[in-house]
Amino acid sequence: MLAVFSFSTLSAQKEISYSSDWGEKKPSFPNHLILKNNVVFNHEGMTMTCDSAVFNTQDNIINAYNNIHIYQDTLHLYGDEFVYDANIKVAEVFGEIVTLHDDEVTLQTDYLVMDRVDQTVRYTTHANIWDKENTMESQMGTYFIETKTFEFAQDVIIKTPKADIFSDSIFYNSKTDDALLYANNLIVSDSKSLVADSIYYNTDTEYSKAYNNVHLVDTANQVIAYSSYLEKDEKSSVPYMFLSQDILVQQIENQDTLHLHCDTIWINFDTAMNAEEVYAYHYLKFYRKDMQGASDNLYYDIKDSLVYFLGEPILWSESNQFTADTISLKIDNNIVKEMYMYPNVIIAQNSDTTTSQYFNQIGGRKFRADFSNNKIKFAEIEHQVKSIFYFWEEGKKAKKLTGVNIGESSKLNLYFEKGQLKKMTAIDLPKFYLDDYYRINKSEKTLKGFSWLEQHRPMTKMDIFKHRD
Repeated sequence: MLAVFSFSTLSAQKEISYSSDWGEKKPSFPNHLILKNNVVFNHEGMTMTCDSAVFNTQDNIINAYNNIHIYQDTLHLYGDEFVYDANIKVAEVFGEIVTLHDDEVTLQTDYLVMDRVDQTVRYTTHANIWDKENTMESQMGTYFIETKTFEFAQDVIIKTPKADIFSDSIFYNSKTDDALLYANNLIVSDSKSLVADSIYYNTDTEYSKAYNNVHLVDTANQVIAYSSYLEKDEKSSVPYMFLSQDILVQQIENQDTLHLHCDTIWINFDTAMNAEEVYAYHYLKFYRKDMQGASDNLYYDIKDSLVYFLGEPILWSESNQFTADTISLKIDNNIVKEMYMYPNVIIAQNSDTTTSQYFNQIGGRKFRADFSNNKIKFAEIEHQVKSIFYFWEEGKKAKKLTGVNIGESSKLNLYFEKGQLKKMTAIDLPKFYLDDYYRINKSEKTLKGFSWLEQHRPMTKMDIFKHRD
């Protein structure tokens, strides 16, 4: 028996030093050294301690048992057994619980392989990982020692204070909290979930980017959004979300669903991540059964519940076409309550759908309407109001045009039933006259700025993807 056993073995390439309280060699295994109690190995900057070990001095292979501790720099591995091949610098650690600890990162599994050449630690069975704020788990993974980064594979879950992340392939940097998701990706945060082909997400700053087949669901607001690119920054001075390319937004309602398409959407949030402002740009169209629209831009002031359509806006409701320089809707719980238009307001209807040639028109500078059940009920139009209405008489074979009513007034009150204009009342010195269609001038048959735009009206949800240029 030896009180202290300490020695070095040197091969052509590798050197291992070791010490223990007790050691011996068996005649039947002359190249195997048996070490017990306070066993310590050192090899090129790495220290390995255990209760007992068998060291093959010829092959430079160590088999160690009980209270395993391997460490180099800030990296520490713990387990019940290990095998270390000094020729290739690979250590395998086994145990009921095998632990990796490096700075603020801890990993636990039942089997680890440390490759000192590649500077990696790999696991091939389920592992739980955590740092100062986040917990992670996956079936397989690799830890890169120098960069303190992870690659997770298969059934990956990362839980952060703000979001839960699911993927089949994740690259995670424990120093910067950057996560890159590559396959079957899902991020869940409160009532929101994000799916995409690939996602960048910082678990500390909550800054994220998503690429290709982006699918965002907000169950609290019953909104679903699709795009090819998404960017979100929750800790900016003004938190925001940005979507572009192949956008489709669906607002799900009890009786109907709004479908909206445009090129770009920008949303500003308050510090509690409640949406405050929405900007939508270029080739915007929306469809739902009771109303359709098109414009170049949209601005939604959520605090004031006002949606502004800008850039040659058009709205359609029932048989009515609405145009103006600016159109706005007041929304309450996804229900249209009021509508405003200014200036260059024109409301039009096709009075003869068989020819699409004769259009009832009302024009003015300012328009306001009240809605009930998302259908226009009452409206008033004022300032330089002009109107053109065609009158028809039912014939045996076809309707017959009997005359045209042309009028002017300071204001018109309009009354609707089920979205259809039924009555109007002129206020302040009205001037109206009825004449034969063929006797009036061509310039009197349409209001200035009028254009029938039915070809741009989305008649189905798929029509919102058709540009009107």
